[in-house]
Amino acid sequence: MIVFKFIRVLGLATLGLSAACTFPGQYFGANPDDSAKQVSAADGIDYRLTPIDAISLNAIASRSAESVVVPLGLKKEPEVYQYTVGVGDVVRVTVWDHPELTNPSGNTTGQLQGQQVLPDGTFYFPFLNKVKAAGRTTEEIRVEMASKLGEFIRSPQVDVTLPQNGFRSQKFYMSGEVSSPGFFPINDVPTRLGDAIALAGGLTRDADLENVTLQRNSQTYVLNAYRLFYQGDLSQNILLQNGDVLNIPDRRLRKVFLMGEVVRPSSFVMPVGKLTLAEVLSDVGGINQNTSNAQQVYVIRQQQTRPDVTGFAPALDIFHLDSTSPTSVLYADQFVMQPRDVVYVDPVRLVRINRLLGTILPSLQVLPAIRSNIRVLEGE
Repeated sequence: MIVFKFIRVLGLATLGLSAACTFPGQYFGANPDDSAKQVSAADGIDYRLTPIDAISLNAIASRSAESVVVPLGLKKEPEVYQYTVGVGDVVRVTVWDHPELTNPSGNTTGQLQGQQVLPDGTFYFPFLNKVKAAGRTTEEIRVEMASKLGEFIRSPQVDVTLPQNGFRSQKFYMSGEVSSPGFFPINDVPTRLGDAIALAGGLTRDADLENVTLQRNSQTYVLNAYRLFYQGDLSQNILLQNGDVLNIPDRRLRKVFLMGEVVRPSSFVMPVGKLTLAEVLSDVGGINQNTSNAQQVYVIRQQQTRPDVTGFAPALDIFHLDSTSPTSVLYADQFVMQPRDVVYVDPVRLVRINRLLGTILPSLQVLPAIRSNIRVLEGE
C-alpha cells in the first residue's frame, strides 16, 4: 500500500506539472491588434510586427526601390570613353608613304607589326627613339609623333592604333554561374555588365541575377542584373574598369521556408523574378483548413540592424496577414518575398489543447497497469 500511495502521489504531481508546462509544438501567438504598434522581444530577439496592408506594402516597395539603386561611386563615368595605353600593349604605328618606318623590321607577310610598350611605359620608333605611351590615348601619341617626325619628314601622315590582340594591359575577371568563367581584356570598345556576361558565354540556369557582386578597389558592390535584362534598368549596366572582378552567384541560398500549419511544410529555391506570398502558399497547397489559425499567418524576415526614427534597430521584421479576410488574397499577391523568408502559420487553440492532451493521455493510461502490478506484488 505504501508503494501504491507513493505512485498515486507521483501521478498527481505529474498531472500538476503537465498542466503547468507549455503546449507542445511551435506557436507565435502575437496579438494582431498590436500590429505596427509594438516593439517586442521574444527569446532575446527584437522584432517589429507589421500588418500586411496597403500602407505597409507601399512602404516595403519604397525600401525595395532604394535597395536597387546603384552606388554613387559606380555612376561616375567619363563623358567620352577613351582607352589609355598600358604596359604590355602592342602599338601599331603607320606612316603613310614611308613603309620603312611603318614596318622597320622588314616583314614581308603583309601583316604590320607593332611595338610592345615596355615596363618603363615607352616603345621604340625610328628617329624618335623612345616614345611615351603608358597612360595616354592613341590620339595623344599620334599628335606627338607627327609633330616630332616633322623634323625629318615633310608633312608626315601618322596613324596610331592597337591591333585586336594588342590589348594586354587591362582586363576584368568573371566567375560563378557563367558558361566560360575567366579573364577578358578591356579594349577600345567600352565593356559593360551586359557585355561581360555575353563575353563569358552567358548565364547558367542556376545564376542568381539579383545579387551580382562587383569587387573594385577593395570594395564590394551588389548589382541587379535581373532589372537590367528584364526591366530595362540601364543604371545597372555599369562600365567595367581594369581589375574588376564580377561574380555571378548561384540561387542555392535563395530559399523560402514554410513552417507551421500549412499542407506541406517545406523549403524551395526561389525562381528567377518576383515571388509573392500568395504564390508561396498556393504552391504548398495552402494553409491547413483543419488545424490552422487563418488569422495568424506570419512572414519572418531577417532585417539589417539599422535604427529607425525612434532609434530602435530590430533584428527581425515580422509581417502579419489575416487570411480570413477576402481582401487578404490581394494583399498576399502584392507582398513580394525575399530570400531566406520564413512563412509560418499558427495552429488554432483547440489543436494546441488536443496536442497537449495527446501527450498526457498515454501516460495516464499506464497508471491502471502500474496499480495492478503493485497489487500483485503486495499479494492483494
